[in-house]
Amino acid sequence: MKRARHLIALPVAACLAALCSCSSSNSAGTTGQDDPLAKVNAAALAPKGIVGRGPDGAEGRPAGSIVLTPGDIAKARTAKFRVGIVMQTMNVEWSTEQVRGITDELRKYNAQVVGVVDPDYSVEKQVAGIQNMIQKAPDAILSIPVDDTATAATYKQVARAGIKLILMDNVPKGMRYPTDYQAMVSSDNQGDGAVGAKALAAYIPRGGAVGVLHFGVDFRVTEDRRAGFVDWMKANRPDIKIKEVEFLDPAKAGDEAANFLTANPDVQGMFTEWEVPATGIESALRAQGRSLPITSVNIASDVALDMANDGMIKAVGAQVPYDQGKAEAKAAIASLLGKQVPQWIAFPAVPVTQNNVLDAWRQVYHGNPPAQLTETCRKNHACDSNR
Repeated sequence: MKRARHLIALPVAACLAALCSCSSSNSAGTTGQDDPLAKVNAAALAPKGIVGRGPDGAEGRPAGSIVLTPGDIAKARTAKFRVGIVMQTMNVEWSTEQVRGITDELRKYNAQVVGVVDPDYSVEKQVAGIQNMIQKAPDAILSIPVDDTATAATYKQVARAGIKLILMDNVPKGMRYPTDYQAMVSSDNQGDGAVGAKALAAYIPRGGAVGVLHFGVDFRVTEDRRAGFVDWMKANRPDIKIKEVEFLDPAKAGDEAANFLTANPDVQGMFTEWEVPATGIESALRAQGRSLPITSVNIASDVALDMANDGMIKAVGAQVPYDQGKAEAKAAIASLLGKQVPQWIAFPAVPVTQNNVLDAWRQVYHGNPPAQLTETCRKNHACDSNR
């Protein structure tokens, strides 16, 4: 979810020395000087520029490339556009922040949200939700596919109904820009994966092993995050052995992790592609009486609190879902006014560690951190790179 603007970068050599050092300990209960990331500026984990490519190899363009003039805004306000939202789930903060950003941005243009569909990761529910949304005849639909293949035929019905489509994170198979959809907006997911790899490598001794708990569904976002992690490791720490295991149901990711960890006792750290399976890994490790460093993607409340408490989750590559939602809404308005929007609007990965978790929260959510998170940081003398 984002970029750390207000942190002063360490000298490059010092950053590399700190990040690439090979800790001889694989305990996640490290604090202070024992933690290889304790004195590392989180910004040092950020890739240079956008790592990945968008649909059809498109280069990422900034949100500022969507331009609306005062005249455009006046036209939009007069038109009173109607917009539908079809999510993958509404049970994570990424989704609620997307919807909040969309709603806040649409309000500027006197546009109305006609409904929000929550399929709870079910392809069948999402397909039905898209079809129902089409029947409401909105001017535009903003949506993230649950499955890039299984939902493709239904998404193609959107364009045939004369409705503009702005996609979040994924483009279903076979869809063409700008006829079937008018833009895709996402974080640089490969960059998020690279952040996880660079952070985790600091905990892994030379010749060690790491595990990747991978979402085994046809979902480009998680594929890109995995690729970003694996590619960084192969390029920068080829000595580390990577072992992988898949899960299909996010609610059962912890069970898959438990079986994997039992079968692979040599694994010294874990990466997974978002916060829900990350907490599943941590639960599995606690049940086994073990502690390993974990890296992932997304800064949610439980993940942030875990970091502040010196928990096992050591770093994430954060997205900016609120900002992404605003960009999606603006892209929809621009498309409805007859403007062509760039194919891929990309947001850089934002590294988050214990050192910058409070500032990162403000950046990601555009608000103050939860009181419990702030108080935990204060009590533990954590979340401060100068501690």
